[in-house]
Amino acid sequence: MNRFMFGFSAILLSAMLWPSLPPVSYIPYLAVGALILYRKIPVCAGGLFAMAWLTGFCLGLSRQDLPVLQQPIQVRGEIISLVSRNSDWLSLDISVIKPNLILGPNAKLRLTWKDPPEVDVGQVWQFTLMPKSIASVLNQGGYNEQKQLISQHVVGKGRVIEAQLLAVSPSLRNELISALTPELASLPQGDILLALLLGDKQLISKVRWQALRQTGTGHLVAISGLHLSVIAAWIYTCLLFGLSRLVPHQSRRNITIALVAAGIGAAFYAYLAGFGISTQRALVMILLLMLLSLLKRFSTAWERLLFALFIVLLLDPLACLSAGFWLSFCALGIILYTLEIQPREFTPASTRRARLRTGMMQFWAIQWRLSLGLGLLQAALFGGVSVHSLWMNILAVPWFSFVVIPLAMAGFVCWWLGTALGLSHFGLSSLGVLRLSDWSLSPYAQLLDISQQLPAHWLALSDSLLALGFCALVGGVLWRYVPKHKHYIAWLSLLSLLFIPALLFCMALWSPVQTHRWAMHLLDVGQGLAVVIEKNGKGFIYDTGAAFGDDFSYAERVILPFLKAKGIQEIDYIVISHSDNDHAGGAPVLIEAYPKALVITDVAGFSGQDCRPRQIQWQGLRLNLLSPPQVLAGNNGSCVVRIDDGLQSLLLTGDIEKQTEAALLRSELSVSGDLSDLNELQSDVLVAPHHGSKTSSTEDFIDAVAPKLVLFPAGFANRYGFPKTTVVERYRRREIRSLTTGTEGQISVIFQQSELEVKTYRGDLAPFWYNSLFRFGDLINPE
Repeated sequence: MNRFMFGFSAILLSAMLWPSLPPVSYIPYLAVGALILYRKIPVCAGGLFAMAWLTGFCLGLSRQDLPVLQQPIQVRGEIISLVSRNSDWLSLDISVIKPNLILGPNAKLRLTWKDPPEVDVGQVWQFTLMPKSIASVLNQGGYNEQKQLISQHVVGKGRVIEAQLLAVSPSLRNELISALTPELASLPQGDILLALLLGDKQLISKVRWQALRQTGTGHLVAISGLHLSVIAAWIYTCLLFGLSRLVPHQSRRNITIALVAAGIGAAFYAYLAGFGISTQRALVMILLLMLLSLLKRFSTAWERLLFALFIVLLLDPLACLSAGFWLSFCALGIILYTLEIQPREFTPASTRRARLRTGMMQFWAIQWRLSLGLGLLQAALFGGVSVHSLWMNILAVPWFSFVVIPLAMAGFVCWWLGTALGLSHFGLSSLGVLRLSDWSLSPYAQLLDISQQLPAHWLALSDSLLALGFCALVGGVLWRYVPKHKHYIAWLSLLSLLFIPALLFCMALWSPVQTHRWAMHLLDVGQGLAVVIEKNGKGFIYDTGAAFGDDFSYAERVILPFLKAKGIQEIDYIVISHSDNDHAGGAPVLIEAYPKALVITDVAGFSGQDCRPRQIQWQGLRLNLLSPPQVLAGNNGSCVVRIDDGLQSLLLTGDIEKQTEAALLRSELSVSGDLSDLNELQSDVLVAPHHGSKTSSTEDFIDAVAPKLVLFPAGFANRYGFPKTTVVERYRRREIRSLTTGTEGQISVIFQQSELEVKTYRGDLAPFWYNSLFRFGDLINPE
């Protein structure tokens, strides 16, 4: 059974690395492998079952592979989560109700609703909505919303046009959240208390989340093994103590009652927490331990961890796509490993001081290993590490275990009983103990506030630095366990190769090497434009993507994370082509982040240089500003920039239309005298004018530029229909390769001497199945 569960879990975990192929296509290969490795049939059988289960699960979730409908549809659904509220827009998740569906995973939709009425979790509505795909912007270093939505079973998005309330059927958890949230909102630390009690994080602000991530203590507000273990231990200890004093018995009766009560308490707490992934894992392990204790059967901690992993993946094979899954199981694996290599050796003669010393040493060993292991995992998942997480966790974990969590649960029980008994009608407050638990969180809140002022509180890591760290860590771990014996000299020599990348990196820092290689990255910023030119670790930015409302900017969500992931520390130039929001919306964010960058624009309100035609030398590249000759309003006033290294070239055109294209042709014709010799316009790569609109990309302009590759910065299924089919056809007739950010994600073009290498996010940088451009979801009217 253990081998079967191991094969099942191993194959499903490898789903993170599967290429863009249907999982079912791997089954024949696994079947052949099972026949060859006949002694490992349980492992292969588990793998085959995992493949079939994941394929069937995804098919059941998606129902059909449909095109995105361009007309309103009706869907009946229950509100299961209020995701966020921005100005007059509400984002919410609904669970699609299909009367004819008996079994199968429950599909969800993420909807946006402008000026909604009073809504609450548990309400059933008939929605009329405009559907759209879950496809999201994909860039290196950026947040992969598509992957996260799939892990949450969200198979489609939509904008609510109108809705009708049909019924209200809130669950006990939703009723408790609705009743407790307003009362906790008045407490200073009510946001953390609500997360600890009911697993609801709606009160936690963006600033607080940032502080939790930077201190590495976010796991303390995500109900997991620590919380369930504390609750189960308190129930078991208190109940066993009371039964032993009141009704002592020589049999195992009292122990059995205490174990069953602790298991029920842990399960109820997991229900209140919403059965998150970390909660599921912890509950399965705790209940399994209790069951085996009742049956007087022995199992190792690793077997219980494997069983928990198997159950979690069996219930939800897509759970492995979420960051919480990896953080939860890796954390427990590190703890079990530490306890295994540092067993607690107590003897009856051990003094209390010796026991305390051993416990402290064990706690220290667990914390530094968790900080190191999870720090690297956190860097891979979020692009950075918290350098203060070790000492902050050493202070916070014991305080939460022995003070905060017991007080919070005691306060919740008192509040619940007080509300049920109507004590508030007699002038008695039901928040008494909760106020005490809120007070106990004050030191932790002060710690979070202090973290913002600490030096290097958050260290952003580039992809290359992360890869170096991973190689060094693997090499160090293997070096630690490979025997230092002459028979292993070959293995030790091989392991030393893992440290060579770190050595080369240090040498490059000591003596930087100038290279002729440069790259252009056309970022996926939806229906907008953002280009980053990279050479020798420095950057040149052309346009900044859009910004919406008070707290959304593609510059903050896409461009800055991308620059950190690529290790680009300095930005020398920021060119803002014109004033349209989809080109200039993120400019204030970038200018604030890189105050030394020289801004080139004709847009009013930005200090810097204008866009008059001239030539700039930068990192061995020639930057030619070709247009406009004077300030112009609108699209035709876009700055046109041509970049070349003497061998290859790139043309950035903003939103120019046919009038400016014709003006550029006339200007070049007056210099060369021959339409076939327009060297200042000819470019190997062209970023298509105006996203591929019909108002641009005239036949003469395309012939003059004569690109090998044209790139369309256009969002997937955008409302303008860019790039237009007729425009794409013009380039196709000339055998010019074309790519669109909406379908490819980030597009990177690497210029190396006379070679041109093109990489796309979905096709080359991260070609995994969950990044594919699929219409994942059944948006047919369930009626």
